Amino acid sequence: MEKDGDHKKERKGIVNPKVVRLLSFIIITFSLVACTVLCILAIWEFTKTDAVWRAITTFGVISLATGVFAFVNERLG
Repeated sequence: MEKDGDHKKERKGIVNPKVVRLLSFIIITFSLVACTVLCILAIWEFTKTDAVWRAITTFGVISLATGVFAFVNERLG
């Protein structure tokens, strides 16, 4: 006999949560790498510093939106 605490609660979502988490990881990682490369280029003055601030804010927006989507998908699904 299984008790209520013995089995793991399966997460459900409108979209498969494992796929959403994997895509979220890939998107955030790619954005972080791109932002890092732009920052290094700005340090060596190969690009304007304006591009760095735009890259950082874009990274923040993409990361926030991806994280919120993953959270909402798991909670509402």
